[in-house]
Parts: sequence; C-alpha cells; structure tokens
Amino acid sequence: MTALNVVSVAIIVFALFILLTVVMTRSGDVPNVLGYSALRVMTGSMEPALPVDSLILTKKTDPAAINAGDIISFYSDDPALGGAVNTHRVLSAAQENGRYVFTTKGDANLIADNYTVEDKDVIGKVVFSSLLVGKLARLLANPLVFIPLIILPLVVVLLSNLIKTVRLAKNAAEEEQKKAVMEAVEAIRRVQREKDEAKAAAENADGRTDSGDEPGPDENADGDSEDDAGEDIAADPEEDISDDPDERTDEENDDDNDD
Repeated sequence: MTALNVVSVAIIVFALFILLTVVMTRSGDVPNVLGYSALRVMTGSMEPALPVDSLILTKKTDPAAINAGDIISFYSDDPALGGAVNTHRVLSAAQENGRYVFTTKGDANLIADNYTVEDKDVIGKVVFSSLLVGKLARLLANPLVFIPLIILPLVVVLLSNLIKTVRLAKNAAEEEQKKAVMEAVEAIRRVQREKDEAKAAAENADGRTDSGDEPGPDENADGDSEDDAGEDIAADPEEDISDDPDERTDEENDDDNDD
C-alpha cells in the first residue's frame, strides 16, 4: 500500500469517526472525541494569546486540576451569550457547597466576567492552539474548497483502489482456474500411464506363459533324429536277408559255380 493510500484511508477513517461523534452528540453540546474537543476562536477577547480564527484543542480535565492562569472553555451563564461556548483565562478557583467555581476573564478585556463558571459547565482546559491550522480549517469548511481539494481526490483514490482490487481478484481467479485445469490434466495423464503400465505388465506375463508351453527346437530335433535312427536300425536286417538276386554277393555266386 502506497503512502497516498495510507493517508487517504486515515483521512476517511478520521472523517467517519468525527462524523459519528458529531451525530451522536446532544444538541447544544460540543463534540468530544476521547476527551478532546476542537473549537475555533470567533472573537478577540483572548488576544494576543488566542487570535481570531485560531483552532484550539481542549482536554476534559478534573476541576481540581484547574488552577489560576489556565485557559478553559466553558458554557457561559451570561444571558448576553445565551449559553454559548466561551474561552477565557481563570483568575481564581474556589469551592462552594462541594463544587468548584471559577472566576474568568478575557486577556483583552478590562474586567473579569460577570458570571462565575461552575465545574459542571467546564468543557476542558486548552492544551493546544494554532492560528495556521485554524485558518486552514476555516478554508476547508468552505464547500467550494472542500469538495475539489478533499472529496474528489479521495474519490479518485478509492476508485483506483477498487479497480485494482477487482483486477487482482480477477487475476487470482484466473490463476486458480488455470492451476485446477493443469492438475486435472496431470491426473488424467497419471491414470493413463498407470493403465499403460498395467497393460504392458499383463502382456509380458502372457508372453512368458506361452513360451513355457511350446517344446523347444532342440527337443524336436533330437526326437526326430532318434526316431529316424531307430527306423534305420530296424530296416538294416531286412536289407541283409533280401532275396533280390541282384543283391547277392560274389562269394555266393562262386559257391554255385563249384557245385
């Protein structure tokens, strides 16, 4: 994830968090996020410490920890302010009927505020202030600036990330499909090889069986030779006793002449 994506996500999450906090805040109250509230200075009663348009950050603080010299934001009881939020410096702190009461005064005002501040009306103690951030916040509050500078870039980033995510998901699906096809083909080839090997083994076994049943060429030749020899031996005596006159020997002819 790039730095731009991180920043975009952070801005979106922060904006949603702030929006949720504001929506859930009771009407007339200042939104509070983890004990912190952001306010913008509207008047010059706290100049030069807090110029007009400064952004201040207040932290919800235990009233016992608020002392003279601290700047606090509070809901004013002054009828002229109608319960609006005011931010002044504490001149003194006292306890009345078990509650803390603060006397406040604007740095640019000549006299202290006419109405004291009870601890239940304190929003928090100012812990940060910035004129630059305040002016930037005021500028971004203008819809003509906020939409093209913030909303449109965020939309572009979100759309590009969405397209990239869809493309990655599609590529992953194609890779999975290709892998499944290759595995199926390999399985088919493996089965075919096993069949071929089994067939070859069976053919080899049949060949060995057939060769064991047929007589060998030596046995046939020897048998025939012995039979022929026997026949020749049996035929020789007959030839010796033959009566054929042509086959009589010369000795027999001499005997006849002597007679």
